[in-house]
Amino acid sequence: MCAMKFAMAASIISVACALHGAGGFCVSVTPLVRIDAGNAAQFTNTTWQAAAWRNERVHATFVIRGAAGAEGFTARVEPETARDAAVFGAGMVQVRWVRETLASASYRYPWVWVDVPEHKVGDILDPSQPFALTDRAFRALWVTVKTPSDVAPGLYRASLAVKDAAGAEVRRGLAIEVLPMTLPPRRKMYLDIWQTPWTIARYYGVKPFSPEHYARMEPIFRELAAAGQKAITATITDYPWNIRTNIDTPRSMVRYVKRRDGSFVADFTTLDEYVAFAKRCGIGPQIHCYAIVKFQKHRDYWYHDEATGKEAHVDCDLRQLEAHAREKGWIGDIYAALDELRPPEVALTAALVKKYAPSLKFQMAGDVNPADFGDVQIDNYSQSLRFDFVSREFLAEAARRRKRGLITTYYICCIPERPNSFLTSPLVEQRWLGLFAAAKGLDGFLKSTSHRWMTNVDPLVDASCKPGWAPGECFLIYPGPLLSLRWEMMVDGFENYDKLAILRESGRMTPRVQNALRWIDYQRLLEGKTSDLERIVGNVEREIENASRK
Repeated sequence: MCAMKFAMAASIISVACALHGAGGFCVSVTPLVRIDAGNAAQFTNTTWQAAAWRNERVHATFVIRGAAGAEGFTARVEPETARDAAVFGAGMVQVRWVRETLASASYRYPWVWVDVPEHKVGDILDPSQPFALTDRAFRALWVTVKTPSDVAPGLYRASLAVKDAAGAEVRRGLAIEVLPMTLPPRRKMYLDIWQTPWTIARYYGVKPFSPEHYARMEPIFRELAAAGQKAITATITDYPWNIRTNIDTPRSMVRYVKRRDGSFVADFTTLDEYVAFAKRCGIGPQIHCYAIVKFQKHRDYWYHDEATGKEAHVDCDLRQLEAHAREKGWIGDIYAALDELRPPEVALTAALVKKYAPSLKFQMAGDVNPADFGDVQIDNYSQSLRFDFVSREFLAEAARRRKRGLITTYYICCIPERPNSFLTSPLVEQRWLGLFAAAKGLDGFLKSTSHRWMTNVDPLVDASCKPGWAPGECFLIYPGPLLSLRWEMMVDGFENYDKLAILRESGRMTPRVQNALRWIDYQRLLEGKTSDLERIVGNVEREIENASRK
């Protein structure tokens, strides 16, 4: 049956290419969707035009169709004039083909068992050339343009030239209207996507926190910073999330030593180097320290005993952490980070911190209203987006928190099933995430994590996250590093959050934008189809564009 479907798809593609192609292949403009064997032949547009703010990342997307497995394709962008090179010149344009990886899963959500059969999914953006068509006779292509922050508003044009191995060429027109608005270099939205440096060290086979390790981490951290990452994920205990399965288990960046005289000392060398590195990459200033109380577990700290040479357990001396933070000038930016604890556990943790390190603030991801913690102030709180947790009551509390200078965001993880950033999630769901935060008056967004690659498979070959998670749940950025379609669409949503904030601040927010935003709602998303969500998100983006011209 599958072979028959592929044969039929190849036949349709050959007819389409004969109608408007050259040299046995054709190139068509596509919307921002995943291209697969089922939809590759549906698109026939041959010109692409969009509007963008200055300092924005905008994507032109195409599908190349031809013979199954055909190799030797190259693609480049050529500005029409010297003026057009200000937007489409070298350094502003990336041409990347969409590389496929396998996806499969068996996981429980939340009450039913979900099985995802193994299949290929286009998700990896690969800049290498030449490239080939898939065994199903297509290849998706993304052209990403980062508009300069100082370019003059106006229309800029270029051509995408695609060649096959024989030298046959197809050209498609590109045009960007640069609007008279600019995204700031420092993003307004509060973004917190957890970093997992041990994954990178393990994948590349380098010593953790060695020069080679930092060199591998740097492009990923700079990508996070460019998207608006505000928090440095630091670990002050071993196994802070109490997970020791097919994902890397973070160890402590603080080494606790019991000296021969019986005293304890904390060595902060690795933590200091890591924080300084993250800040050089543009991340910060907040430092989130995981975890005084671990995820679904009691306190469990390890120390090195100089007398015996063995590892043992001890309760962390928070006084040394606070004294060190004061010495480094981190007071006000350093947080005791908690993950999904119940109010009684939070109360006990707060009492411990108040006694031994009262200057530490609290950051937490949870699923209750912050007011339920009583007198404990959670300075930076992220609410789970599932069921009715982001309720009217919670949003009213978020508004009160903002007046007090507290940060309130929301998060997704292995749940909810929709919206999410799985390989099985429609790309429009990732664009929706930033708009939801803006529409509901939240400060931003949290997710775990950007690059937690599994230990039992190479994500470049298989992006499954077995056991227990949906495909792609554990990462948004691939080794290389290579970005994903999911990440680029998520960043689009973050940029839209900033646009809306700037429109409000500058008095450009129109009733039409506000009306469009009212349709950005979690329950409406759950009840509607993907096509409904694409229409809703597209309408908000059009109204933002119209308001930006005024």
